[in-house]
Amino acid sequence: MRTASLLTILFFISVTVHAQRRRADDDTSHYRTVPVPAHLLPIERAYGSSSLGSLYFYGGKKLSSPYSLEIPFFELNDPDVSHHFQAFRTVTTLSRLTALVPLAYILLSNNRTNGAYWSVYGGSIAASLTLSIIGNSQVNKAVKRYNEMLRQPRIGFSADPVSLTGRTAIGVGISLGF
Repeated sequence: MRTASLLTILFFISVTVHAQRRRADDDTSHYRTVPVPAHLLPIERAYGSSSLGSLYFYGGKKLSSPYSLEIPFFELNDPDVSHHFQAFRTVTTLSRLTALVPLAYILLSNNRTNGAYWSVYGGSIAASLTLSIIGNSQVNKAVKRYNEMLRQPRIGFSADPVSLTGRTAIGVGISLGF
């Protein structure tokens, strides 16, 4: 008898402690104050895409580049998505600028040894590839956050007049997923 009551008390304590524990996902700072626009569609990443480059589809249509994602990202108006996309743009620009380093070395260097040029050239390629991978990971993070925002439940309220009675019909709904 004492063992059963002790187990019952321990069970209720553990349930109470577990219920009061706050997870990071339950933090209200992650919720939007404005609803997600209903016309936005999910972004799909093509199978076989790599960290060197991804192929994206929006509304079933193939996008020519990750820069085409700027419009849905802008319409979502999420600070995390905007931050990741801006980081992608900055890092991609830096990646392209590193390709100019060997040219600058040739034009500005008085000491044109073959070994030094190939070191600069190889370093430029390595830096460009690294920055490209970092940029693509940033746009992938933006796409992931964008799709997470679209998956959030949408709650709706409607009030429409009924034609036969002239009264108003009130409805409440919730939509999950895309």
